[in-house]
Amino acid sequence: MGVYQKYKSRYSGENLRNGLDAVRVGERVKIESDRVMNETWWNDPQSQVAYLYDWYHDDNKTQLRNLDPKHDHRKIPIDVKFIKNAYQSLDKDIVTRHLMLRPGQECNVDYYDEYFAKRYDALFPVGLYCDLLDSNGKYNRWMVVRIADFHDGQFPKYEVLPCDYVFQYVYKGIKYNVAGVTRSQNSYKIM
Repeated sequence: MGVYQKYKSRYSGENLRNGLDAVRVGERVKIESDRVMNETWWNDPQSQVAYLYDWYHDDNKTQLRNLDPKHDHRKIPIDVKFIKNAYQSLDKDIVTRHLMLRPGQECNVDYYDEYFAKRYDALFPVGLYCDLLDSNGKYNRWMVVRIADFHDGQFPKYEVLPCDYVFQYVYKGIKYNVAGVTRSQNSYKIM
């Protein structure tokens, strides 16, 4: 029996294993690859526990680096892969990094639906701060700014940018400080 025939037989209707009851071979392959990804998650050096939160659930609103989220009960832990997807050069725009969640990860931020999804039509976790470990083992503040590959149903990723500035503004006579992202744009496309 050839390799393709063995593969087809493994995922055929008469060989349902481990609760794989998907109709198409492609669906079964996705289920199996999700299982493998979850089982080998911590074998990847890009894997880490990150912490999600918003401005209202932040005790250190102006601190950008050297955070201690493990001891902040308002920040929500989540398993992620922090992926470098490109490199910075002096004449290019700021390079984003990607954040990948575990396959099948549901929204674990209880206020997200009310404050982000319903108000802004956002998809989890876009709009949240995320404390991520750097190569020195220090947590720094990042912001999930958009979906990186919306049409990738297998392992969707999100773009994150480092929070590098504390913005100040006055609203109804009250001064606020909010951590944010400054981003220059060097290239523009005219359509």
